[in-house]
Amino acid sequence: MAKKSKRSSKKVPGTIYKNGSRYWWKVRLPGSSKTKSVPLVPQGAKQATPYKDVAIECAKLMWSKAVFDSQQKVEQVDTIAELVKAYLEFAQTYYIHDNGREIQAIKYATKQLVDNFADLPIEEFGPRRLKDVREFMIEENLSRRVINSRVGIIRRMFKWAVSEQIASPMAYHALGAVDGLRRGYTNAREVEPVRAIDEEYVYKVLPYASDTIAAMIELQLLTGMRPCELTIMRPCDITKKDDVWHYRPQKHKNSFRGLERIISIGPRGQEILRPFLLKKRTDYCFSPQETENKRRRELTLTRKTPLSCGNRPGTNRKAKPQRAPRDHYDTRSYGQAVKRAINTARREIKRQGGNPDEELPKWTPYQLRHTAATKIRKVFNYETAGALLGHSNLSATQIYAERNQGLADMAAQQFG
Repeated sequence: MAKKSKRSSKKVPGTIYKNGSRYWWKVRLPGSSKTKSVPLVPQGAKQATPYKDVAIECAKLMWSKAVFDSQQKVEQVDTIAELVKAYLEFAQTYYIHDNGREIQAIKYATKQLVDNFADLPIEEFGPRRLKDVREFMIEENLSRRVINSRVGIIRRMFKWAVSEQIASPMAYHALGAVDGLRRGYTNAREVEPVRAIDEEYVYKVLPYASDTIAAMIELQLLTGMRPCELTIMRPCDITKKDDVWHYRPQKHKNSFRGLERIISIGPRGQEILRPFLLKKRTDYCFSPQETENKRRRELTLTRKTPLSCGNRPGTNRKAKPQRAPRDHYDTRSYGQAVKRAINTARREIKRQGGNPDEELPKWTPYQLRHTAATKIRKVFNYETAGALLGHSNLSATQIYAERNQGLADMAAQQFG
């Protein structure tokens, strides 16, 4: 068995001392305003280590993570944590047309890398270390496809590091020797492909969602737009012309290719959308802030305690809450709101003695896109479905528009 590479030998600031029989560290970490004493606990352990060599390695890892989490800019890139931080700084200026999706993907992909190898010198990260990161992802119960995608992002980061002369070309080429996980040859979790959801299940959820979320769900079902296109809709992006409105998202998946995305909105979609256009042209149509304000107004109107008793409306609110409602939904918050509505509907079915798994299976906003595509393809054809989805080739449309089993059954009756 090959020997493990030694960690960086550079010293860490502060004082490592023995507290009883175990080691602690007195230090002011980057991003902190005061000196603190912290126990040096190895990963997987429950208490501080009694061994000095292990304590030093714990301190190095903790320091590298603190540097990574701090707001200070990277001046010299030597360790994995510094490389990831430098790559994220680059990504902030490079991926400017995807609503932050790629930056979020990089953060997710490099989490295990920073958690386990933050203080490791860049030149010591090779194929074996990459496989270790992949194993940590498997233990995290991530799916095989997600793991392969995140490993690809790590490789891409090293490719960028080579172009910036931060890492040697050999480091990047060595990582290419690690093949992606293949179906049937790994313990990684497999997931079923995204399927269309029956419209019956969609409309069962609408009464349990807020007015805003219900409108977003139905509009997405009618137009087949992506969740990321729906959440950034503004009145100024909509052209009201003839019987069909055209929505041009300010950002979309293929904007970096110079392609224009036009989403057609028919009469029913216009009816749903019209109340959300009564605002400034540059404001977002669907705002969690407005939804929360409306919820609070309704609570005040249905209040049972007289206004002369208890708290007056608004007096018990924080001036600067840690998580204030934003001016628009993103794909995550939209998905969470849909999930909450589905769970509420399922609880009601269970309370009435029904079986939620049979009467209302769980679904996600992205399945609405598949449902719209499948419906259009059945009525028209692949080309029409592709136009609805904004695809430039039919092979991409086939992923979304499920095969019409009815046509196969008709053929079997005649020829089979």
